[in-house]
Amino acid sequence: MINLFFLLSLFLTTSAVAAIDVAYSELDFINPDTQQPVKLSIWYPAETQCEGARLCLSKTTRLDQTILLSHGAMGSARELNWIGYATASRGFVTVGINHFGESWVYGPESIQPQAAITLWRRASEVSAVINLLQRNAVDTQDHLALLNRPVNWHNITAIGFSSGGSTVITLAGGRYAPARARDYCASTRSQGDLGCNYVKHSSQQTFSMEEATADYREERITKVIALDPAAGPMTTEKSLANIAIPVMIFAAKQNDFLPFDNHAGYYASAIPNAALYSLDNDAGHFVFIDKCQHNHQAMGISLCEDRSGVDREKVHRQLYPRLIKFIHSGT
Repeated sequence: MINLFFLLSLFLTTSAVAAIDVAYSELDFINPDTQQPVKLSIWYPAETQCEGARLCLSKTTRLDQTILLSHGAMGSARELNWIGYATASRGFVTVGINHFGESWVYGPESIQPQAAITLWRRASEVSAVINLLQRNAVDTQDHLALLNRPVNWHNITAIGFSSGGSTVITLAGGRYAPARARDYCASTRSQGDLGCNYVKHSSQQTFSMEEATADYREERITKVIALDPAAGPMTTEKSLANIAIPVMIFAAKQNDFLPFDNHAGYYASAIPNAALYSLDNDAGHFVFIDKCQHNHQAMGISLCEDRSGVDREKVHRQLYPRLIKFIHSGT
């Protein structure tokens, strides 16, 4: 149990908020649609014990809505830990999906390089996980229900970073046209877009266009928050124009990975009434993941080291009130 009073003070609204004990758990299931493993990271308001359930939700738990998190390419839900703890400390059950094939949590042998561009498969995985959660998934070893209290899996705010940002926009109604990505990456417009390296490295891959261009709208997701979303050039204007649920986009204007105009800026302009909050300092793409100290890079860009003068934790404190307000009100 972790008392998060100090964290709550960072994003208090006009009303006083009591401290809530937050617990973190990781659970393993099997995706019934693919028979692949599904590892879930779960942050939740906790009580010490209960009967008949793996996770004991406290009486302070918000039962009316829930949160889902989708990580970036080759990452993990743990990289969105700063959001998981923040939302759980406000009473929301928060579930992070570790996407099989592009998350290191399954082990290096599970990594599938082509998974970084077959983004539509993530959306199917999210829907399969919601089905599991909605059935209050029973653990196969101890046959206990997942939760001791019924929460609403028909009122979900989906939050995603980078490829996860694209995923949640797809779940809101965005549709892919993969050929557009290859045309874009072959053009001068893509200069400085490191996301195109994934496309170039997979140029020999063939995909089911019917699967790639399908409609993955998930009706149980009622609000979407996209953190520096990827795959803008691969997503059609027509589909974005038809998105009817509230969408919030956070973006780094001086982006070192995904050019703002072609990704976050494009989504913000194409989705009706989408809210945009942009960081106009030197914050880069990976400022939206948890603070870290390792030396790993993505396409030559450090995941942990920000540009001079950028304080990642300060950026997160700047985003908290806007993120929480949107979850509550959709504005």
